[in-house]
Amino acid sequence: MKAVILALLVATVPAFADDEIARGSVVRVEAKEIYVSLGSSRGVVNGAALRIKRPITLKHPITHAVVHDWLPVGSASITQAGGEMSRAVVGDLVLDIKVGDLAEILIDRPDPVQPVEHVAAVPVDPATAEVLGVFAAQAGQSLDSRIAGWERYLSSHPQSRFATGVRRELDELRALRDQMQPPSALQGTARVAVVAHDAPASARPYEPLELAFVLDQPDRVASAYLHYRPIGAATYNAMLLRREHDMYLRGVLPAEVMRAPGVEYFVEVSAPNGRTGIALASPQTPIAVEVAAPPLLDKFAAQPGRSSVRMMFDALDFRTFDSRSGDRTDHVERATVDFTYWLGTVIQSVGVGAGVYAGTGGSRNAVWTPDMAAPQDAFHFGYADIELGGHLEHTPASIGGQVIAGVGRQGFGMGGEGRFRIGERFGTNLAFAARSIDQIGWLTEIRFGTRPTAPLGVGISVGATDQPNDGDTALVLGTELELFAIRNVSITARGSWQGRSVAHAGVGGGGGVTFNW
Repeated sequence: MKAVILALLVATVPAFADDEIARGSVVRVEAKEIYVSLGSSRGVVNGAALRIKRPITLKHPITHAVVHDWLPVGSASITQAGGEMSRAVVGDLVLDIKVGDLAEILIDRPDPVQPVEHVAAVPVDPATAEVLGVFAAQAGQSLDSRIAGWERYLSSHPQSRFATGVRRELDELRALRDQMQPPSALQGTARVAVVAHDAPASARPYEPLELAFVLDQPDRVASAYLHYRPIGAATYNAMLLRREHDMYLRGVLPAEVMRAPGVEYFVEVSAPNGRTGIALASPQTPIAVEVAAPPLLDKFAAQPGRSSVRMMFDALDFRTFDSRSGDRTDHVERATVDFTYWLGTVIQSVGVGAGVYAGTGGSRNAVWTPDMAAPQDAFHFGYADIELGGHLEHTPASIGGQVIAGVGRQGFGMGGEGRFRIGERFGTNLAFAARSIDQIGWLTEIRFGTRPTAPLGVGISVGATDQPNDGDTALVLGTELELFAIRNVSITARGSWQGRSVAHAGVGGGGGVTFNW
């Protein structure tokens, strides 16, 4: 009992003048005991109170200066004090301790009092003082408590000029928590608090749905998250609920998830100490809101985020690195403009477009001369596009294609495209595509796409083609970056390497712009 009292004193109050806190580190972890780099030479005795802390590095929310802090790991008592090292039996706490963690032991001996330097307080405005107060209150607190504190501030002050920095701090704290302990869907299922909520039975398709909740005990809740998903989806999305007048929580389900057959959700809350739990419904038994399929005419009605126009240009050169003598011209260009309308039903999208192919060459070894000029092709075309979608084992999937018709040097020609995608269209996905056009040739491609951050999309592809002029087969490796520079507008840049042989290869590039509304 004495050791427990000493441990609490070490954790909560500074040492008195006749005490010293000896500081070392954990040097060995095994079974249910640890060894620390502090021994009798430093005044450590059997039964001394031991505290384990983990150092972390943070940034000051106002000055952004580096701040060295620590997280509490646990407390124990020294079981056996040696000359330079000591042993402590810590039981199941050993699972949370790592070599290198800080070790502090309370030692009863005089410690000279250090002079305290008094610094005049700098006056700050109330908003800055509030952020500094949240930051100061987190010293020595657990990661969960720190996260809960910042989430409470952010949910109450979503428009604060410090909101961006707070979100960045939250991202770093969550990443640190994931490193220290594997993440899970929920840390707890016990009810930390209860919220009152009048759930709607139904909602209109493709219209944002506002939700309101009332806390029964506001002081027990630091922050609250709304977890939601379309009915049938495998995973939930999370949204930090906005806090008003301390007791009210508000959130808006985005229009893109409001589609038939409906949407489902539950509420999770965090207590000030970081403990999380369910407050309304649960992942297994969420609240369901029915969303009826819109009438056929309404499916084509104007809706935000449903329409897009894309303009793209690509140029592939197959002979950039061909150092052999002679004219070995070999390149192809393509420009397209298309309009797509997203339906959000089994028929996910429909679209139309137009474009032009132009190319010269197509051979890996031919040398062109005035008597045998490089063959040229040009093809002006239009196309209609459709894509169908659903889920395969709870994973989004879609299949689509195009019907292509146009006019080239040899007259009227037809073509087509087929494609299959696994994964979210605007998230991480793997797509397979094949296209063939009269007078031009064929193209196949496997493409991996992902979005590491909200404004940036990345794509990597590998494919094969005999374009232009139904020429020799070439390998094409491509990369693509899409940046959402401003609202509703994205800019795309492409780069590629392609070659018909080791000697006959080159680079290509292109880009475009997409408008969404």
